[in-house]
Amino acid sequence: MRRSFMKRSLLALCLAVALVSWGVAAEKKEEEHGHEAHHGGCLNAMETCEVGHAETKLEGNTLKLWFVGGGTETGKAVKVSAASITLSVKVDDPKATTQTLTLQPKPNELAEEKVGDCATFEGKADFLNGAKKFNATGEVEFKGKKRKIVIQYPEGYDPD
Repeated sequence: MRRSFMKRSLLALCLAVALVSWGVAAEKKEEEHGHEAHHGGCLNAMETCEVGHAETKLEGNTLKLWFVGGGTETGKAVKVSAASITLSVKVDDPKATTQTLTLQPKPNELAEEKVGDCATFEGKADFLNGAKKFNATGEVEFKGKKRKIVIQYPEGYDPD
């Protein structure tokens, strides 16, 4: 009987320590990484993190961009009216020059998106192939206002 009580007490203690550790780790992760990039890319604030983000992900020679919400709403798409988005891109290479990349809308039919009312854009360029790091700038009407796009890949842009 006493052995059973000791086992249950030890199990309860281990569970309590695990729960406390899990909570501390989750809190630390939020402090270190800020908001979550739901598409596996990096978040680039649209002026401030509270306004929204341009999440970017580079796959080979293709740059994918998702406009998402601000604050804790990085999982929510924010549609923009742009028919295309032009970026000035500088790959982190001493020999590289600033290049132009045009992103085209990639409407998500399940979200009832269409060109001119879309949150997802893509652009392809050979100069992106093998790039590990780059900076890019552009402009888009986002949440009713013309805003500058600043991309710092792969770390993300956060002016706050």
